[in-house]
Amino acid sequence: MKFTNLTTTVFLILALAFPAVAQEKKVEASTPASKGTSDKMDLKKLEDKYWSSKDDDYGVIQNRTFAKTGRIYGSAVYGPLINDPFAKGRAAGAMIGYYLNEDFGVEFSYLSYSTSKNDTVAEYESLQNPAFMVSPNYNLVKATKALSLTYTPFYAKMAFMNKAIMYFDMGFTLGAGLTDYEQQKISKDGGGVKTQTNEMASSPHFEIGVMQQLFLNQSFAFRLDIKNSFYTQTVKQYEIGNAALESTRSETSKSINDTTITFGLTVFFTK
Repeated sequence: MKFTNLTTTVFLILALAFPAVAQEKKVEASTPASKGTSDKMDLKKLEDKYWSSKDDDYGVIQNRTFAKTGRIYGSAVYGPLINDPFAKGRAAGAMIGYYLNEDFGVEFSYLSYSTSKNDTVAEYESLQNPAFMVSPNYNLVKATKALSLTYTPFYAKMAFMNKAIMYFDMGFTLGAGLTDYEQQKISKDGGGVKTQTNEMASSPHFEIGVMQQLFLNQSFAFRLDIKNSFYTQTVKQYEIGNAALESTRSETSKSINDTTITFGLTVFFTK
């Protein structure tokens, strides 16, 4: 009897344990064998891969509609001198350059200025008695020559009135050169008769600028430049006494910032 009860108890324990063991094996079978073989996506690894450095040859725009690399160009430009306190005038000139690649190039520029005293100086002189007329000491810029490095990091396209797509780039210039200017001065003889005795002088300058080109086709583009040049002028006394020697004319040095805006047309020559 005791044996029968023991047998029954063992049987019941096995019967209850078997489903639990089977369920455990089923769960284990549905669980990945190890963490290393998990089918879950590792978002951190995906993010690191996305932000990792790309191939050195990769570029945002790999096929430009209007390529500049290895091309020689020439620009004819015209525009005003805008910030001289004593002068007004216009500049006309040309730029000739070469693009080493799409971003960098070298350029030589020449601007010739047609300048004269501005309305402020003319008004000041008109308010005085002609016998005692004096004028501020000033110079007139006449020409600039410069060699520059160009850098054009911006290239884009835009819609024009939903009729056409226009391509343009924008960049910067950094250069150095020479500015020619005319020193304004008069001399008087013993009778007080005045004679204009202006002299030409030159000074080295450095310049920075912003430029933008709007491409018409592979060969032509409109061009806009804003150039700032910095240099030192020697300013001579405008008027001295009757029959005074030139050596008695005083002079000072003055820091100058000339700003010129020019607009023109660029021609690109084939490689």
